[in-house]
Amino acid sequence: MKKLSRLGALCALLSALCAFVGMAEGPASNMAGATVEAPPASAEPAPSEAPSPDGPAGFVEADAPYAGIWTPFEDGFMLYLPRAWSSVEVSEAQAAAGLFYQTGDENGTAGVAVGYMPAGDLDTLDDLALDFERSGFSDVICLNLNGMPAIGFDRPEDNYSGVAFYHPVYPDYVLYVYVTPLCRRGKGQTGESILMSLTPTRLSRDGKNS
Repeated sequence: MKKLSRLGALCALLSALCAFVGMAEGPASNMAGATVEAPPASAEPAPSEAPSPDGPAGFVEADAPYAGIWTPFEDGFMLYLPRAWSSVEVSEAQAAAGLFYQTGDENGTAGVAVGYMPAGDLDTLDDLALDFERSGFSDVICLNLNGMPAIGFDRPEDNYSGVAFYHPVYPDYVLYVYVTPLCRRGKGQTGESILMSLTPTRLSRDGKNS
């Protein structure tokens, strides 16, 4: 299998997300069989039944429009996800495109997808934001989410929003969290709360949270 370039990885990951939420076919429908080399720590989140009682600074659990649970990932971050949602199996094609976790509601109308791609020559957050703008994403902004530098972006034509950030230990990779449906910022939607809950965790070089 050939390894995708950074741009090819992005297109493939978008296609995988489109397949997950039942949206229109993405730009990478012809990339079956291509693969993205994973960062050493990428894996499904570790089980968690003991979320922080107060939540991280900058995000207030009580303001989320759902009953949630803190879900830590081995890549050094955690998300406050709806407790009622169920994990969805990642297909081989999706995994090859860089997607490694997805969850959603029972109706398949709302969900989250998490993935990665190589950073390539995008060395700074400003570089990453500019690359997203040039790739056709809208409302691209630089953020600091609970101590995690990130960019936020929308894809109105495909009905999703997301954040992207450098891997906390392996900065040669960019991690993504996509939510659908599209978020309207400041409207108190589930997707917006999920994205705003992005919080770094302590991560060692062996990929273990502490």
